[in-house]
Amino acid sequence: MRTNEKFDGIVTFGVDCDGVLRSLLEGMVTLYNECFGESMTQEEVRDFNVEVSFPKIREMTGKTSAEWFFQEHGRELFLKSPALPGMGRAIRTLQKYGQVIIVTYQKSFMNRLDTLNWLNDNGIHPDGLCFLKNKTLLHIDYMIDDNWWNFLGSNADTGVLITAPYNEDIAVDELIEKSNCKKMYRFSSLEEFADWYTKEHEHILWKK
Repeated sequence: MRTNEKFDGIVTFGVDCDGVLRSLLEGMVTLYNECFGESMTQEEVRDFNVEVSFPKIREMTGKTSAEWFFQEHGRELFLKSPALPGMGRAIRTLQKYGQVIIVTYQKSFMNRLDTLNWLNDNGIHPDGLCFLKNKTLLHIDYMIDDNWWNFLGSNADTGVLITAPYNEDIAVDELIEKSNCKKMYRFSSLEEFADWYTKEHEHILWKK
C-alpha cells in the first residue's frame, strides 16, 4: 500500500491491530499477574506507555517494561493474546463497503511475524497490511485506533477512537483539533463501529 494515496474511488478503513482486533492489554495484564503474583486489572492501566503503567517491571527485573513484554515474552504475548469480541464479523462487514487495511506498529521482525500468524490463526484476511509507526503518513478515509497519540496530526478524513482504559479521559472534541480529521468519533469496539457504519451506509449495498 502506498501510504500517500487512497485507493481510487474506494472507501479505505485503516484498522489498528492491538486494542482494536487483538486484546494485547488483556494478554499483558495476565502475563504480568502470573509472573509477579499481582492482581492488576485492565481498568488500572490508565496510560498507553507501558513504562508508566507497569513501573514495577524495571524494579523487579532491571529491564524496561517494553523489553520485558515485547522481547523476552513477545512470542507468548503476541500469539496468545485473545481476539476482541466480534472483531472478525466487523472486518467482514466493513469489507462489504470498501478496503480494510490493517495498519499496526510492531517493534521487531519477530513481533511482526507473530502478528501475521495471529491474524491468520484468527481468520482475519485484510485487503492490505502496513507496518507503520508514523500514522500521519496515512491518507485514508477512516483511521481506527485505540492509541490517541496516533491521531495527533492525522491526515485521515475521519478518526475513530476505540475506547480503552488508557484513553477514557481523552475528549474527542479536543482530539480533533489536534488532527487534520474532518470528523472524529468514539466507539466501544470495532464491532460497534461496523454496526453504526452499516446503518449509515446500507443504502450503498442496495444499489449494487
